[in-house]
Formats: sequence, C-alpha cells, structure tokens
Amino acid sequence: MRDTLVGFSRAMFSNWLWHRPLQLLLDAGEGLHLGMDSRVLQPTHVLITHGHSDHVLGLPGFIAARRFGLGDPEKPLAVLYPDGAAGVRAMRETAEALWPGEPFPVRWVPVAPGHEQPLTKKRVLDAFAADHSAADGAVGYRVLEIRRRLKPEYRDLSAEALRGLAAQGRRDEATEEYRHILFAHTGDTMPLDPDLFRGADLLVHDATFLDPVDRTVDVHATSEEAIVTAREAGVKRLVLHHLSVRYDRAEAVPRLRRQVQEVGFEGECWLLDGAAFVAVSEETPVRERQARTTA
Repeated sequence: MRDTLVGFSRAMFSNWLWHRPLQLLLDAGEGLHLGMDSRVLQPTHVLITHGHSDHVLGLPGFIAARRFGLGDPEKPLAVLYPDGAAGVRAMRETAEALWPGEPFPVRWVPVAPGHEQPLTKKRVLDAFAADHSAADGAVGYRVLEIRRRLKPEYRDLSAEALRGLAAQGRRDEATEEYRHILFAHTGDTMPLDPDLFRGADLLVHDATFLDPVDRTVDVHATSEEAIVTAREAGVKRLVLHHLSVRYDRAEAVPRLRRQVQEVGFEGECWLLDGAAFVAVSEETPVRERQARTTA
C-alpha cells in the first residue's frame, strides 16, 4: 500500500493523502508540507473535499514550500475545491497576505458535483456529491480510466470469430467504451450509493465511528457502513480513514478486523491512522506499515 499512498489521518486534527502513481493530492491538512518533504513539487492537482480546518490548514505552508523550495517554483498547480467553501477561500487569502507580491502559479478551481476534467488522454477526474457539509458543500473525487470491452452480444464468440471480425475491420462494432474507476476518495461523508464505486480498484472512505450510537449528527460514516459499501460495490482495495480519536487503537483495530469478516468483504482493507497504514483484512499482512513521511 505504501508504494501507492502516503498520507496522514487524524479526525479533527489533520487529513491528507498523496496518491503516488496518479500524482494527486487529496485534502491539505496541517503539516502537509512536512509530510510531503521534497515531494511538494510533484503534485499537479490538490483536490479539496470540503473546507473544514483539518482538511485545509496545510494549504498555505504547502504552497509556500513549492514556491521557496529547491526545484521548479513555477510548476503549475491546480487546487480544486467545492464552490463556496469558506475555509479554502480563507487559506487562499492567508497565503496572499503572508507573501504579498510573490508569483504563486496556483489555479483555484471551484467545482460542483458532476464536474469533470481530463487528466490524461485516457483518464478523467470526476467530482461527486458527498453527504457531509450542507453549508459549504462537500465533494468526493473519482479517477476514471476510459477502456473498451466486448459488447454483451459478442462476449460468447470464440477467439477465432473475434479475430475474424478484427480482420474485417469490424473491431469497433464489437466493442464499447466504458469508464473504469481507478481511485475514489469520499472525503468526510455519510455512506453513499455503492454504484458510485462499482468495481473500483481503490476506495478511500470515511470511517469516523465504530458504532452508530456514537454518531450524534449524521455527517460521518461508521466503519461498518464503509465496509458494506465497499463489499456491495465490489471494490478491490479499501482504505478507512478519519477514525475518531475517542477510540483506543488497541481495541479499535481488532474490532475493525471482526467487522471486515462479519460483513464478508473479500478485498484488501486498511486503516490509515496517523501516518501508518494498518492492515485490517486477512488478505494483507497483519502488521503496521509506516507511510514514508518525515515525522
């Protein structure tokens, strides 16, 4: 997992996640630039899920580290955020006030659910509605890869018959385009429709509570709700994050492992707790794996 993700998650304190292969940074909690260290110049996009402090306080320091650090200070950076997020607006104003006149090549992009933009020729970034902050808005993000597959009426044909179609120049006739979900991140949210994550390679899902009785306001999912969503969506790998600090970890991790077994989720399941990825499913080694940060 650490070859794919680096991050930090502590509910109410700081949350951020760096997806190495996709070069995407999700949220920007405090201490982000310290955790990223020399990698601060690598991201091309910062995707903010909502404007709460534990998801945005690291933005000014991160932007400054890119501007004043070694490397290319003029490398473009796009910050996508829910349209109307007051916390993001405050962080932008803070950076501009702290370093007036400095040429920060940052493009601020307000988004709404349904927003799409190309990442590469075959990949698209898609924003969807999260169920968390009604006042400022909250979104999650998916990375969709455009692929082709056989149409249903051609899937029973033999390999020889398919080669014949290709030889006749009829390959496109037999195939259809579809979008495969490489990665999805919910931000903070109540459980969402599993269809949003159908067949995803990797899903990062809010799992603030171990027990629904601990939830006084319907703005965060429970770990079991997140695991059920992943199972119903057929997700291959699930990362739980934002677990409340009220829970003793020595008790919480075994409980998460029981939930994975009871729900019947068959993919990999991890907990991002602080900077550590903790395996909570039998498909992964049951030991802590430290994210590569400079803590």
